[in-house]
Amino acid sequence: MKRYGIGDTCYIIEDGEVRRGRISAKKENSYFIQFVGSCGALQADPKDVYATPEEAQAALEREENSRPHVGYL
Repeated sequence: MKRYGIGDTCYIIEDGEVRRGRISAKKENSYFIQFVGSCGALQADPKDVYATPEEAQAALEREENSRPHVGYL
């Protein structure tokens, strides 16, 4: 797992989309991520923070593939 410092660019998955952010703070086992071009910050677990958009996209695809598919009868 990559360690991030304050000011590092990172990527996370939010609402089913890969978003770019910047580490604004660290506290215990959490990062606070500020999205580029918006106010406020999101608290994230280190396992949910990715170094590249490709890593985040791959995790999103794994997450989507692991969801059960519900069909209509």
